[in-house]
Amino acid sequence: MLKLKKTRAAANSRSRDFEDSRSNALKCAFRLLGYRDRSEKEMYEKLIQKGFSEKVVLETVGYLNDKGFIDDRRFAEILRKDAVDRKHLGKRGTRSYLMNKGIAVDIAEDILGDDDDYLDAAKSFVEKKLRNMKNIDEDALKRRLWGMLSRRGFSYDTIKEVLKSFDLKEEEK
Repeated sequence: MLKLKKTRAAANSRSRDFEDSRSNALKCAFRLLGYRDRSEKEMYEKLIQKGFSEKVVLETVGYLNDKGFIDDRRFAEILRKDAVDRKHLGKRGTRSYLMNKGIAVDIAEDILGDDDDYLDAAKSFVEKKLRNMKNIDEDALKRRLWGMLSRRGFSYDTIKEVLKSFDLKEEEK
């Protein structure tokens, strides 16, 4: 009889701990979402890092996803706008940025669009850089701008078109 009571008490205690853990995971998740939106993958990794069990984390992320607190597609659109408007990234750079934030490949590919969508970002980046690069000869200027745009993930055609629009011919390969 004594053994049965101990077993029930232990089971009730484990059940309460699980509920407390789920509640704490949800509180932690809402606190994280208070700072900024997150992808499912980011939320999963953060909650695991905080020490919650995988079962609790999966339930919490599922709940947040079902209730619309986490939406990878919406988050990807926000990140794409940030990457293009603020960071001046090209298509390849934006894809990499989305992947690093935990956005799935299929969602990222849907959101990215065409290379032409990144032309304005490349032009504004070049305008910004040209203000600080006044006393540089034209060949060095072309090389530097070409390299900067390439590292930011802009395509060959986009770089060529942007440099042409600023009367800078593309670098010969």
